[in-house]
Amino acid sequence: MVNPIELPKTEISKRLLQNLRRTRLEVQEVSLELAEINVKLGEYIRQKQLERVRKTLIG
Repeated sequence: MVNPIELPKTEISKRLLQNLRRTRLEVQEVSLELAEINVKLGEYIRQKQLERVRKTLIG
């Protein structure tokens, strides 16, 4: 026979939901940190390109 699906106890459900919320916030934090790194890397690349262009003009 087919066994009926058992729902987790309320305490377990609450704990799992809290863990999911915390994990979502941690993923959001990492995503924002990566976006910040990406911006800094873009600025660095633009600065190096500008330096190469100026060096070529002077050179």
